[in-house]
Amino acid sequence: MSNLQKSLNKQTGAVLAISLIMLLLLTLIGTTGMQVTSLEEKMAGNMRDQILAFQAAESTLNFAEANLKPEPVFVDAGTDGFYSEASAIPSSSAILLASFWSSNPVATYAASGLGNGVTDSRYIVQKMVDSCVSSTLPCPTADQMHNYRVTVRATGGTTSSVVMLQSTYQTPL
Repeated sequence: MSNLQKSLNKQTGAVLAISLIMLLLLTLIGTTGMQVTSLEEKMAGNMRDQILAFQAAESTLNFAEANLKPEPVFVDAGTDGFYSEASAIPSSSAILLASFWSSNPVATYAASGLGNGVTDSRYIVQKMVDSCVSSTLPCPTADQMHNYRVTVRATGGTTSSVVMLQSTYQTPL
């Protein structure tokens, strides 16, 4: 037998085993990288939807506050989303429920400039008891203010991204 044949008979295939282990490790690293990338993509999409919902809520809040000049008609039944101070608006916890916004009189605003599947935002305005800016009694007419509570519910690109904003707005009498 020649030296070449003797050296071929002594090979045990160690290079093949090491190559297969390295290939397995590279496959695991690639699979993990794809899972992380997929998760990050979902997180970015959810953040985009939440930001769209917030922008829609802010623009609706600004629109609702601008509609308070001149003062609209406020009734107990909340016609067109404008509730008087004597109305029986549900509690703050009821306003958080989606059913409140679909079963009670609310006003809508189309934040169409945002696009991307943003639906019409809904809002209500509740007239509150008028207040006095100064602490003197009786309050001079010049210091009296109309108070309103504006509550907005907006959704982003999906119906699961919901933002609610509430502000207290004052205008002079």
